[in-house]
Amino acid sequence: MTIPVKKISTFCKTGSGGTPSRSNNAFFENGTIPWVKSGELKNRYITEIEEYITDLAVEKSSAKLVSKGSLLIAMYGATVGEVSQLTFDATTNQAICNIQPDENVCDVNYLYRFLEASKPYLLSRRVGGGQPNISQSVIKDLDVPLPPLSEQRRIASILDQADELRQKRQQAIEKLDQLLQATFIDMFGDPVSNPKGWDIGCIGDMLESVKYGSSDKATLEGEIPILRMNNLTYSGEMNLTDLKYITKVQADEKYLVKEGDILFNRTNSKELVGKTAVYNGPEPMAYAGYLIRGRTKANYTPEYISAFLNSPWGKEKLQSMCKSIVGMANINAKEFQSIVLPIPPEALQAHFKSKVLAIREKKQLLANQLKVFEILFKSLQNQAFSGNL
Repeated sequence: MTIPVKKISTFCKTGSGGTPSRSNNAFFENGTIPWVKSGELKNRYITEIEEYITDLAVEKSSAKLVSKGSLLIAMYGATVGEVSQLTFDATTNQAICNIQPDENVCDVNYLYRFLEASKPYLLSRRVGGGQPNISQSVIKDLDVPLPPLSEQRRIASILDQADELRQKRQQAIEKLDQLLQATFIDMFGDPVSNPKGWDIGCIGDMLESVKYGSSDKATLEGEIPILRMNNLTYSGEMNLTDLKYITKVQADEKYLVKEGDILFNRTNSKELVGKTAVYNGPEPMAYAGYLIRGRTKANYTPEYISAFLNSPWGKEKLQSMCKSIVGMANINAKEFQSIVLPIPPEALQAHFKSKVLAIREKKQLLANQLKVFEILFKSLQNQAFSGNL
């Protein structure tokens, strides 16, 4: 059976919003009308927003009311190409295209799934310099396969179920991150008030060596992988999906990390400086100049130091001590070593390490399952909109 195809412009109402002048307080003060910005298009449903505008703002600006259930696509900004659905009537800024399909032609959940699958194509059609954007005309020109409504709902339901599997795995991973923080507090207490009365020292007291990384230029191909600041996540994990390389000659021992070494991001934006993670190995890798390698003494565990620096108290300390230089923030090796923290007994640190490793193992298992579900979901997307599901 041949599935009819129609352009969005032929069966949907589309439009964009606007930003009321912020110089006029009457447009925002005591506003009651939700005003959605493109940066808030991060999840399937828009359930909460940051700002509200007044009736006068709607009357005097291009921010027009969009009905509940409408689909929103970010046309530019950090979330460009993302799709969300309104759960209430709202207005939007000019970086959002709103779409309201004819319900007699297209099921809104089916269209959401189609637009979600179309993100790579939409991103390929971006134009412009510093902030490439998707034009509303590109969105309106999209060809949508439109089987009967009953079939659209069946396809949307299958994709919803597959997506739910992805979401559950992702939520389980996030809960393990929360468990790690809760375990830290349970075992060691608030590190600022130190209710358990641990000895107080500096990170440097716990380290046998501290080294800066290699300043050699990395390439896409080579012999030895080199870890860079993007390989450390904000939450304190190692992410090895985007590696570059140096030669064996460049990989001097002082520029190599081994299992159990701490990596500290000494230079980054103010928000990200101080990212810390423990390298899990197994094979040695090099590390770049924006990183500091800390190697602990035998009676201390790197997982404790990393957990402290990744705790809310550690993050706050790092924010307060970094120095900004031409848009970048910096914490040097001496400052890194000077950070004050409670130093619990060796046996308790070792017990904490065992818990960290157990949680990390569970996270890896869930991450592997999530990859499988991601592949399944993309396969279902391809089948769904090619008439093979």
